Amino acid sequence: MNDNMEFLGKVLQRCELALLYLGVLANFAMMCLTSADAFSRYLFNAPILGALEITEKYLMVASIFLGLSYAYRGGLFIRVTFLVDRLSGNAKLAADYFAHVVSLAFCVFMVFATGQQALRGLSDETELSTLPIRVGPAYSFVLIGFLALTVIMLIDITRVRSGQSMLLSQEAPSAT
Repeated sequence: MNDNMEFLGKVLQRCELALLYLGVLANFAMMCLTSADAFSRYLFNAPILGALEITEKYLMVASIFLGLSYAYRGGLFIRVTFLVDRLSGNAKLAADYFAHVVSLAFCVFMVFATGQQALRGLSDETELSTLPIRVGPAYSFVLIGFLALTVIMLIDITRVRSGQSMLLSQEAPSAT
């Protein structure tokens, strides 16, 4: 049983890493496309056709949402702990579980909502205004990001009792 969980953890980490690299690649492509568009626009007075739309409809969405699970695992989500830090024992544990369940419920809701939107988008014939590229597939990036985050949070809820949850991990003290 432990070997299966370890194997599953490694598979999930590799999937998460692949999503992260795709997000980084999208970020790099966005940077190159925006720079090339600005260079072309100001030097040759000829902007790249569809650069802004590809950036905002595809590349920006991918760079943000494909990194959600990595950000979660790294403890990069915002935490407001001024109340919970003052609790002790069972009250703190109950608050931690409550925070985790509410966050998980939000992620599940987002998976269903973005899944419906992605399905509608894939059957929609809407294209970018400047290029014959369909807009619908971009919605899948949001679904994939939230799906990966939901799976990680489902696994992570088992760590709440031990205080090892990535959602509730303590930030490093400041260097001041």
